[in-house]
Amino acid sequence: MFFYIVAITLIFVSTAVSEQLPQLKLPWGIWEGTPYSQDPNIYIFKNVRFGAKPERFSAPEFPDWTNDTIQENTDELSCFQITTKSLKNLPGGRIPLGDENTPVTETEDCLFLDLYVPVTAFAPGAPKLPVTIWIYGGAFAFGSKTQFGPLYTGQSPITAANYQTIFVAGNYRVGAFGWLAGSYMERVAQPNAGLYDQALLFEWVQEYIGLVGGDNMQVSAWGESAGASSILHHLIRNDGTHDPLFQTFFAQSPGFEWAWDNSPGGKLDQTFSSFSKLADCGEGYNISCLREAEVEKVQAANQELFTVIRQTGLFPVGPAVDGNWVKSIPAVAFSQNKTWQGIQSAIISHCANEAFLFLPQGVDSQEKVDEFVSEFLRGPDLAPQRDAIRQQYDCEKDFAANFTNCIREVVQDLCFTCNTRNLFDSYPEISYMMEYAFPLPALAVHASDLIPLFANNKAEAVTLLELSGVEPWQAQLYGEMLTSYITPTYQNYLASFALAGDPNALPFNPSLIWPVADGSEDKLSNVLRVQAPLGQQPFVLASDDENSKSKCEFWTNLAQSIDGGADGTSSNQKIFLNQVQGHLIDL
Repeated sequence: MFFYIVAITLIFVSTAVSEQLPQLKLPWGIWEGTPYSQDPNIYIFKNVRFGAKPERFSAPEFPDWTNDTIQENTDELSCFQITTKSLKNLPGGRIPLGDENTPVTETEDCLFLDLYVPVTAFAPGAPKLPVTIWIYGGAFAFGSKTQFGPLYTGQSPITAANYQTIFVAGNYRVGAFGWLAGSYMERVAQPNAGLYDQALLFEWVQEYIGLVGGDNMQVSAWGESAGASSILHHLIRNDGTHDPLFQTFFAQSPGFEWAWDNSPGGKLDQTFSSFSKLADCGEGYNISCLREAEVEKVQAANQELFTVIRQTGLFPVGPAVDGNWVKSIPAVAFSQNKTWQGIQSAIISHCANEAFLFLPQGVDSQEKVDEFVSEFLRGPDLAPQRDAIRQQYDCEKDFAANFTNCIREVVQDLCFTCNTRNLFDSYPEISYMMEYAFPLPALAVHASDLIPLFANNKAEAVTLLELSGVEPWQAQLYGEMLTSYITPTYQNYLASFALAGDPNALPFNPSLIWPVADGSEDKLSNVLRVQAPLGQQPFVLASDDENSKSKCEFWTNLAQSIDGGADGTSSNQKIFLNQVQGHLIDL
């Protein structure tokens, strides 16, 4: 009798607790918020479905069914990714920040999000809260809404904002599943499907974030690396005429490789053909075969694609010109002011040594530098552009025959820092610029700035530093310095931005006012520099050597000579080629 009473009591208590938990009621199911294990002041709604299982290589859609039952799935759900350990040249760098031993369930039915909401948002009369949407990086080949430990969770952004913001992280398709493109894909499927997954996530926030106390008129898109460059591509969608459904953005190290050849049989079609062959669908063009193939075979082909196609070690797949969403190389779109004009404010940042992890091994001669550039700009038609790069980056003269430093400069300017300059030039009156140089410029490698953004304490910072390749003793030293001098102020700036679109909105100490950057000279000034407090302040305003106007105008002109965009630039192409032929490049 006693055990019967206890059992009934436990059932009653469990039911009462369940009834007290907030619920998110969508047409296609109900999701229950539970106290976040690391902070009971935050509810997490885990694995909320925002898209139906997408048809392979097609655009995503909201679910078209109804369901009024509670959905329970605590697995770490991810879209199919590549496994980086087996690759010689990792896309996105040699040391991706994260742990491949983190258990995840990879599936094509992967359009789920995690939603972090302060408990106070459900109090009677609570005001609507601003919303931050996180778009993860991973070279368009790997990554998910759950990376490792604190990465991509809402704990640090919400606590820094004093529990006054909501954080959303959602999956999108990566690798061949999300980024095949080319003329054939344009006819029969959806090129750049990953961008459409992200757009559906933004649409979901517009439709449903109000159900958990969010304000769909205060939405900020944040992302790093591939995530940041995805945000960049949302800003140029359909030549900047399509509302991206966010008002502010934070772009950390926007990185991608130009992909423009969508001509029949061009480079993008060749990638499709290589993938098709690996999936046992032949070297021709047969989307039906790929859609009907067993998922294990397609995933194996996705993995193999990154080992057999000739690649630079940068971004073998990613956003590509498709004649619709992406009408031209982004540098061309920016130069023609074809960007969304409804942005209210932006933070744009880069690491001081972005390119280090991306450099090819053994570049010790001009011949190998030329070979590297030829992987990016193939064929006789692009010989003038390759010559232009060789003149602009004179390895013998300007780099004292240090060919590694020479190619580092090419990669950094082309794939990273000039993207930050293009973004600034599109929004010069509202852009706060940052250079992350902690602990030293040479050690501030790509993705290292994720640690002060997401780490909640020293232990987490040390773990993430070790996962990024830092020796344990150094990780202890840097972790202590980071959490004592960098993280509090860094997170406060970002929390202020999330709340008000202004990194100076919250009062905190030290109170260095971070102004909008000044682009009146060749180098940007009033750039917030983050550095180790070794005889210097950890946060200072400085000029940025990495994304000067003169450097980036070279790449814009080169992009225009390759791909003039919708307006056409035949005269620019002629001028550029004449400059090359006459050795008159002075950009």
